[in-house]
Amino acid sequence: MKTGFLTAAGVAAALMLTGCGGKTDGPGKAAEDITAKSSAKDIGAAYINEMTQIADALDTVDDEASAKAAAKKIKAAVDGLNQMSEELDGEISGVKGMQIFGGRYTELIEVQSRVATSMIKIQSDHPELMDTISAEMDQLEN
Repeated sequence: MKTGFLTAAGVAAALMLTGCGGKTDGPGKAAEDITAKSSAKDIGAAYINEMTQIADALDTVDDEASAKAAAKKIKAAVDGLNQMSEELDGEISGVKGMQIFGGRYTELIEVQSRVATSMIKIQSDHPELMDTISAEMDQLEN
């Protein structure tokens, strides 16, 4: 149980420090649409969208079946985030990073807080489900 709590805390901390890009505001846009030439607005929107998908999935976890269903949704969002990270590797300057999240800071903090809170709640209420969830969350690259 101690390891599960540390995993939850570690994942929450990693998510708070993650600064990779995201999804556009428009319908039908996805993380895989992001390239090094994408606008700061599109990157920020995609990132927040993918993180929201993770938060929404975590909010549904209360038993083994819901944890497995959430893990599938988390995997898709994590794959999108990792793909964006690879696409944008080394292409985001400090200024562009500020442009990406500067205007969306409140949204960014809210979604990352939702993820962290859900992970801690799952660890507290259903520690036996952490392995199912953590297996996907651990795939999130820096």
